[in-house]
Amino acid sequence: MGAFARYTLLGLAGLLLFWALVAGERWAMSFHKSVTLPNGMELGREFDWNRYGRWDLFAENGRTLLARDVEVVCFNDRYVLVQSYDRGFTGLYDAGTDSRLLLDDYDAMDISGLDKPGGGCNGYFTGWVGPGLLLDDGPRPFVPPCAWRNVDTEALRDRAWFERPCAPSPWPPERR
Repeated sequence: MGAFARYTLLGLAGLLLFWALVAGERWAMSFHKSVTLPNGMELGREFDWNRYGRWDLFAENGRTLLARDVEVVCFNDRYVLVQSYDRGFTGLYDAGTDSRLLLDDYDAMDISGLDKPGGGCNGYFTGWVGPGLLLDDGPRPFVPPCAWRNVDTEALRDRAWFERPCAPSPWPPERR
């Protein structure tokens, strides 16, 4: 094999390796997404080899980790009630102090105002919502149902939150 052919193959192999590195980096970075809640706390998605993307709750500064592996949340202007895959992080978090309140479930619901008679959530949504449904660029059906928006609760201050994308009924969407 001539020197030209060898260098050509080496160059093609280098280009292929470069393309694989760029594509891999873009793929891994697609897992880094976040949404800031009306109370200032942030839900951030990080890549995790075991879970293909783990949602975590951060304090208002966006760096202090409060809860790991968030499954669903219920939130208002001050509190975030977290249900976590790692039960050690399940609980009520206060945006005013950027900390977890060590309370039992009943006291947490009473203090936070997130208790809805008959179950559910009395925050910005009337049902528990997965963090991935809250993204600004979430395509339907990966947004919360419009019927779950808690627009009747006048105590919620960030009224613009209700203008976010939502899925019309029926929800969850029927499979075709």
